[in-house]
Formats: sequence, C-alpha cells, structure tokens
Amino acid sequence: MSKRPHKWRDVAWKQALVDGARDAVVYFMPDLASDMDVSREVTGITGMELPRAGSDSDKGMLVSDVFLNVPVAGGEDRSVACLAEQQDEHDENFALRMFDSYVRLRAQRPAGRTTGFAIYTGDSGDVNSYSESCCGLKVSLEFRTFHLPSYKMEELREDKRPFARVMYAGRLSLESGDDAALREKYAWEILNTTSEREYDERQRKFILEFAARIFWLKGPGISEDLKEAYKVRTITLEEYSKQISEEAARMEGEEKKAFEVASNFLKMGLPVEQIARGTGLSVEEISSLRQ
Repeated sequence: MSKRPHKWRDVAWKQALVDGARDAVVYFMPDLASDMDVSREVTGITGMELPRAGSDSDKGMLVSDVFLNVPVAGGEDRSVACLAEQQDEHDENFALRMFDSYVRLRAQRPAGRTTGFAIYTGDSGDVNSYSESCCGLKVSLEFRTFHLPSYKMEELREDKRPFARVMYAGRLSLESGDDAALREKYAWEILNTTSEREYDERQRKFILEFAARIFWLKGPGISEDLKEAYKVRTITLEEYSKQISEEAARMEGEEKKAFEVASNFLKMGLPVEQIARGTGLSVEEISSLRQ
C-alpha cells in the first residue's frame, strides 16, 4: 500500500458523500434510513461547507466533509455530520475533527436531532471516540467509524448496495497505492462488474465516477482505452451526443479557418506544398481553391 496520502483520494471520498448521500445513509446508518421519507431528497445543509464537484484540490475545504439533512417520515428531520479521511497512517486528531464537526453542526441547528459517522482508511481502527476535560468540565463524543482496511474483500465484493461498491473500490485503491498498473486493473474490475442489471443509471454513474476519482484515471500511466470506457459509461446518451456535435462543430470551424488561411497564402503567391505544411490541408484541397 502507498504510504503517502493523496488529495485525489480524499476528494473522491468527499464527493461520494455528496453525490451518494442517500446511498451513504442507507449503508452506514440503517436505523436512520428506516425512518427516511423516501419522497424527499437527502440534501446538504444550507450554510455548511460542501466540497466543490469535480475539484482536484481540497484547498479551502473545511475539516468536515459533508453535512446532511435527512428527511424523516412524520417527524423532525435529522442532521448528520459525515467525516471521511484518506489516511495512510494513524491520525491522532481524527476523532477531534469529528468532535469539532459535530459541535459546529449542533450549534447551527440547536433544536434538531444531530448524529454522525466517519470513514477512516488509516492503520488504526480505534478512532471512534473523543473526550476532554478542563477544570471540572468534561465533554465526550462517541460515533460510528467505518475502518476501511478492516473490511474483507470478499464481503465487499458480494455486497451489491451502491455504497458497498464505493467501499470496495476504496479498498482496492488502498491495495493499489501508487502503482498505475494496479489502479488500471482494479478500475477495469469495477467497470466490468457494475452491471446494468443491478444498478440504475444514477447508481452506476455514481459508482463509476467515484472509481474514476479514487483510481485517478487522469493521472500518468492510465491507458486511453480505460479513460474512454469510463467517459462513455459515466455520461448520458444526450450528453454524449452533445459532445460529439460540439466536437464536430469545432472541427468544422477549424477546417473553415484553415481554408481561409490557405486562400490568403495563395493570393500572396506562396507555394502550394508550403501552404499544405502550414495548414494541414492536402495539396489537392489547396489546389481546388484556385478554381
């Protein structure tokens, strides 16, 4: 495994909790999920910081990753502080950051019911509580921590819930570390085993976009075939058609400009062969401009 934390992995987890908020609640907090009002969306809480979609940098992000409002059927909604950290070693301040996140959320919504959970990838699973005392005042917090390295590959592979696929991809990412060949291998595995029979379009797009981030498909050493396969599978047919149309229009515009430049060069008396080298047009295409 890699011994260096990478921003791209941290951003991948943050974005997964934004894009797959409902799936995350179902996976990590089944007791809360059982009370959800399924007719309403799980949303970010207004006034609390959320990561920017598609960002490759965590610059400016607050310590806590995501704050969610979970609609509850026939009752008061629940506030959830979610913390996910890409750590390759033990982080002694992880529990403190979760405590701070809870306090911030509790202060903003004093009348509501507040809970939280954390995803941790470091080498110690004992990061699920925090306490401190000072001059007779003692505060403490216990929360659910999901320690990814403790999960068994086989169990994650067989679990077909959307966020279980995310956890499986994250577990494979820990195994691949900095090795581009392994990142590519595992990215293909996620792509080929996330079938249309088991997931709807939204779920598949959510899973594959996380995989593209966690395996850093934009990084060096990743094949163009894999990048293209993910591109095709993570956009809708309408989006794909729009991209094709835009690309065709761009190429048509570039070709038109090349012909205009070639025509001007001909008027200046430059040799056809030289114009061809300069514009990328063929000798025949340039010669046709003289007619």
